[in-house]
Amino acid sequence: MATETHTAEARRKNWRRLLLWIVPAIVLAVAATFWIYSRGYATTDNAYVKADKTIVAAEVDGTVRNVPVKENTPVAAGDVLVMLDDEPLRYAVQSAQGRVDAVKAQIASLKAQYAEKAAELDVARRSAAFAQREQERQRELAAKHLVAQSKLDDADQALQIAAGQVQVTERDLTAIAARLGGDPSRTVESHPDVEAAEADLQHAELNLRRARILAPRAGIVSHLPQVGDHLTAGSPALAIVSDQGMWIEANFKETDLAHVRKGQPVQIEIDTYGRRKWSGRVESIAQATGAEFAILPPQNASGNWVKVVQRIPVRIAVLANAGDPPLRAGMSASVRIDTRAEPADAVARTAQVAP
Repeated sequence: MATETHTAEARRKNWRRLLLWIVPAIVLAVAATFWIYSRGYATTDNAYVKADKTIVAAEVDGTVRNVPVKENTPVAAGDVLVMLDDEPLRYAVQSAQGRVDAVKAQIASLKAQYAEKAAELDVARRSAAFAQREQERQRELAAKHLVAQSKLDDADQALQIAAGQVQVTERDLTAIAARLGGDPSRTVESHPDVEAAEADLQHAELNLRRARILAPRAGIVSHLPQVGDHLTAGSPALAIVSDQGMWIEANFKETDLAHVRKGQPVQIEIDTYGRRKWSGRVESIAQATGAEFAILPPQNASGNWVKVVQRIPVRIAVLANAGDPPLRAGMSASVRIDTRAEPADAVARTAQVAP
């Protein structure tokens, strides 16, 4: 009986020793290892896959007549994505073309009138010159009393009428020249009215071409409109998300960025693919916190101020390899930056200056 009691007491002492010394030692060792291992890294799970996204807007008003592509399919730059009803735009082109033809005809008519008036002015000047000579003859004859005074009066009146006709014709010629842009010798096509009408025609033709919405870049098309939808100029019609050159936007606490530098290596895990890892590198660090870009940024001038650790976006380039699963914009990720490593650009500069 005493032996059993002694054995139980020994076991209790062993357990007490284990709980008092060994377990705390293990916990301290694990904590120390974790601290030593993690202090050279900056980690966060507030990270997401990002890709270039282009919002394509309609440039003219119109009703969707046809959508040649399907949702979430790849497109190349220049592919037709949406076709609007272009019948009103065709009528506008025809009207603008008619306006150009009418203005050209008008300018051609003015040039003909100018030539006609120029000929009339030449005749009027000849008539005035003849009337001047006749008036001088009649004045000489009247001075010698060889003709009646009435003859001289008739010659004076004829000269005044001829001179007045020259002035009227000159003014008409000047008015026509002004309507011809001040330079009657210029061609019909170079007249300002013709150029303005042709500009209107080019604008109408441009609007007609804009009835076909083209892909400005390659990528995956999304949020397509439906046939029958009415699109307004300037309003978003669809989106194209790039499937190349994706990056990670990691929002680090400001207190974790003391040793983060551009070019440092990064280990990336995408939540969708479990523990599969990607390599990356720090591409840039934002100059402002995320709160600075908020529509209503927090103002810390109030009386009930509470200090909040801010988040600063860090852009991380993904170094994808052949055979890696596809990445999609918006996927959640976890990243770990090796802050102990020297940035790649610093290594390159060192190599360049080395003898």
